[in-house]
Amino acid sequence: MPFLKKRLWIAVALVVACICMWGCGLLDDEERFVVDKNRTNGYLVAIIDDSLAVMENLRGWELWDDDCNSWEYCDKGTMNPGLFLVNYRKKQSPLWGDTVEGRISIVYGYYHDSSAMFSNADDEFGFWRIGEKPRVVRKWNCEAPCECNREKYGRLWTEGNVLLKMVQQDGCPYAVLDTATGNVTKLEFTGDYAWLEGCDDITYIDGDVVCIRHRENRLCEVNLERDKNVVDSLIKDEWMLFDPPEFHGNAIKVKARSFDKNDHAYDFGDRLMLFGSDRIVFDEYPETWLRSNAFVDSMGTPIGYSSEDLIVTK
Repeated sequence: MPFLKKRLWIAVALVVACICMWGCGLLDDEERFVVDKNRTNGYLVAIIDDSLAVMENLRGWELWDDDCNSWEYCDKGTMNPGLFLVNYRKKQSPLWGDTVEGRISIVYGYYHDSSAMFSNADDEFGFWRIGEKPRVVRKWNCEAPCECNREKYGRLWTEGNVLLKMVQQDGCPYAVLDTATGNVTKLEFTGDYAWLEGCDDITYIDGDVVCIRHRENRLCEVNLERDKNVVDSLIKDEWMLFDPPEFHGNAIKVKARSFDKNDHAYDFGDRLMLFGSDRIVFDEYPETWLRSNAFVDSMGTPIGYSSEDLIVTK
C-alpha cells in the first residue's frame, strides 16, 4: 500500500506539473505568433491644414514561446499599419487610405511633401506619401548618445533633413537625421543654435528655425520665437498649461485646463492651432480640440475615427 500511495502522489505531481506548464508556457516548445483580429482606432499623425489631418491605425501582435508565461512579459508590438487622410472638421470617409504588411513604425508629428515618415526593424527610415506605398530611403546610423530605436517624434529641419525629438533621452533631446547619408547626430545648442536652449519644441518653416516656449511666470503664455526674437504669443490667463506645447505637423498642440466650466479646456484637452514662421493662428479658424485621439469642435461635438471608419480607399 505505501508503494501504491507513493506512485499515486507521483502521478498527481506530474499532472499538476503538466497543468502548470500548460498555463504558463508551450508544451511543444514551439513559438506562437498571435495577431489581433481587430485594428485599433485612429491615432493622429499630423495636422496638415485647417481641415485635413493624417491618421494611422494598426494591429497588435504578441509572440509566445517557452520562455514566456503569464508572469513574464512576452514580446509584443504592432504591425500592418494603415495611413489615412481625413477631415477633422466634418466626419466622412477617408479621402485616401491604405494599409501595408510588416512592422514599420510611423514617426508621429512629421508631415512634409504629402508624406509621413517611418522606420523599420532593419534600422532603415523612409517616407510614405499619400497615394503611394511606403518608400525606404536607407539605413540610419545613430551616433552616441542618441538612440534611434526608442520613441521619437519628427520635425522639419534645414536642408531637407529631419529633426528627431527624442523621448526620455536626457543626453540627446534632439537629433538631426541627414537624409542624404543616414547619419543621426545630436543637435547641440551652441553657436547659432544657442538661443534654442530651453525651447519646448523646435522646427523649421518658411526658411527659418522657429521655437515655442512656455513662459513659466504666466499660467498659459506660449511664445513663438524666430531668430532669438518673440514674433507672436498666445496668452490665455484663464488657462493653466499642464504639459509643454509641441509642434504636430503644421499645428501647435497645447494641453491646457481652464478654471471656467463653460470652456472646453475645463477638462484636460489639447488645443490645436495652425502656425507660420511669424504667428500663431488662433482666432481665424473654428476652435478645435483633441481628446483621446478624437477631435472636438467649437460646439463640443466629438469627431472621431474608429477602426471601422478607417477604410482602404486607394
